[in-house]
Amino acid sequence: MIEEVESADGSGEKFSRDGWGAFATDIKEKAGAKSGGITRVIQGGDVVEKGACSLTIIREGILTADRAATIRGRQGDDGLQVKEGDIYSAAALSVVLHTRNCFVPTFRSDVRIFLVQSANDDGESKSVAWFGGGSDLTPYYLVDEDIVGFHAHLKETCDAHFSDDNRHGLSYRAMKESCDEYFYLPARSEHRGTGGIFFDDLDATPETYAFVRDVARGWMPSWLPIVAKNKDREYTEEQRHWQCLRRGRYLEFNLLYDRGVKFGLANANPRVEGVMVSAPPVIHFDYNNVPEEGSEEARLVEVLKNPRDWV
Repeated sequence: MIEEVESADGSGEKFSRDGWGAFATDIKEKAGAKSGGITRVIQGGDVVEKGACSLTIIREGILTADRAATIRGRQGDDGLQVKEGDIYSAAALSVVLHTRNCFVPTFRSDVRIFLVQSANDDGESKSVAWFGGGSDLTPYYLVDEDIVGFHAHLKETCDAHFSDDNRHGLSYRAMKESCDEYFYLPARSEHRGTGGIFFDDLDATPETYAFVRDVARGWMPSWLPIVAKNKDREYTEEQRHWQCLRRGRYLEFNLLYDRGVKFGLANANPRVEGVMVSAPPVIHFDYNNVPEEGSEEARLVEVLKNPRDWV
């Protein structure tokens, strides 16, 4: 995936590599570390103005009371009594690609797994794991056929794994609605982008693993055709300014509503740069910017306020 993005960018810029914990290059930092991660960043490219690919693996973590309570509130009736002090493991792979050309949407995606060892109602030790993830687009100008093609790719992946009566109750439609609900800025009554799919608390089984694997394998095939089509389109300074204004909304969502970012910024964190790595490289905040009626900018805002069924 790293090589695909570098090749599509074409500028010669490469992803940096910043490993920590078990993935650190420093022998002293790596010694004895069970958990760790890798943050890879590309900046100043011709297509990708700033992009990040992050891997995080947690081994033998200890649940805090707050985290345990959150899990209990979201898990189903599986008889597992998750509590403070339980052992957990987790892994996540995420990608955010902020584009230079305002006709190429920003691409965001992730897959993750969370496993906890706890006790069931009979006091027996038990391990349960859940998947989460998805992918979505944040366009600055609507190219309808590109958004349709992206959603069609996601629907094909979902339909290949979930029948209408599957026990998870999942479908492209349900995951599309979850994406629209999650990436929402309530203060502005608008969604961050044109969505995609979002899923969480999905029981980890061989069948759901196959789905999560195919979601990740589909990231680049769903986005790179949009890049190839639009990366060389001409744009004006006014259109670039609009792109930077919309990036401001992206940052607003990350700081105010994104669960992962809020968790990472809640306390002193030596990896704060890794938490903020998804932030756009350049943003603008204009006071009370209102698009001209009938403009392409206004058409985008209308779709963000009233999500469309693309397929």
